[in-house]
Amino acid sequence: MVVLIAHVIIKSDCVAEYLRLANDMLIPSRAEEPCITYDFFTKPEDPTKLVFVEEWTTREGLEEHFNYPHFIQFKADTDPLVESAELNIYAVSSKE
Repeated sequence: MVVLIAHVIIKSDCVAEYLRLANDMLIPSRAEEPCITYDFFTKPEDPTKLVFVEEWTTREGLEEHFNYPHFIQFKADTDPLVESAELNIYAVSSKE
């Protein structure tokens, strides 16, 4: 299993648009066969800060996700709205 944790800081005047686009990603991403979990959360004290939490069956499945048209479009639409982003990918060998 692979876990992706992404920390995103959105430009303050772009939060509503980014959230709309991120919400639009939930259904198609969750429908991908290798997807176990696909969620994002806003920080209550600062709505410009989001955390994506994703679980994928394999690294290859995650890489496939990055090549799907809905992800490519999401990235193109949201890149101008983002102040900064940090992506962390973890290989998980067991789950308790």
